[in-house]
Amino acid sequence: MLVPTIPAPFPLRWGFTTRQDHPADAPPIHLRQIHGGQIHPATDAVQAGDGLWTMEPGRPIGVRVADCVPVLLAGLVRGSPWVAALHAGWRGTVAGILRNGVALFREQGGHPEALVWALGPGIRKCHFEVGPEVIEAARLDPAWHEGLAEPGPTGKFHCDLHGLLRAQALDLGLDPAKEGSAPRCTMCEPELLFSYRRGDLEGRQWGWVEIL
Repeated sequence: MLVPTIPAPFPLRWGFTTRQDHPADAPPIHLRQIHGGQIHPATDAVQAGDGLWTMEPGRPIGVRVADCVPVLLAGLVRGSPWVAALHAGWRGTVAGILRNGVALFREQGGHPEALVWALGPGIRKCHFEVGPEVIEAARLDPAWHEGLAEPGPTGKFHCDLHGLLRAQALDLGLDPAKEGSAPRCTMCEPELLFSYRRGDLEGRQWGWVEIL
C-alpha cells in the first residue's frame, strides 16, 4: 500500500492500495460510483455518488479507481476528527467533487488550511489522451490554466488531471505543506497498478481512510 507522505493529524489508517495488496485489506463497498460530484455521510447502505465522509472511529471508507484519482482528506472539526474519500475522474473533477468535499468540511466548522490531503495514483498527463470536450469542460473551472493540457503525438490533448486537482486544492485554500500525494501513473506501472485504459477491466485499487 502507498501511504501518504505526510503525518496524519490524528490516529488513523489511510493510503492507496496496489495490485499487490490483498482484496481483503480494502474496506467494504458503500458507494455506487457514478462520476459525479455527490458526497455522502458514510452509513452501512450502498449509496450512489463519488465520495464519503465520516467522523466515526472504526468506520473505514474508500473509493475504487483504475485510472481516476482517489483523493483523501483529513482534518479536525471543532476538535473532532473528520475524514473523506473522493473519486475524481475528469467528470467528477469538473463537477466539483473536491470543491464539494472542502465545502462540507468548512460547513461543519473546519478550516481548509488545516486539512491534510493526498491525491493517489491515477492516469497522468503522459497518457491521459482526451477529446476537446474534456478540455472545454475543464476550462470552466476557476483553477484551470493552459499548462494543464498540451497536444499529444496523435493530435489529441493530453490532460493533467492530477495537476487540475492540485490547482483546485490550492485555489480552495489547502496548504501545500500538508499535501502527501502519491503522484504515480496507472498506465506507466502495470506491475503495481491497475489501469482500465490499459485493459484491466475488473481490477481496482482503493483510496481509503479509517479514524482509529
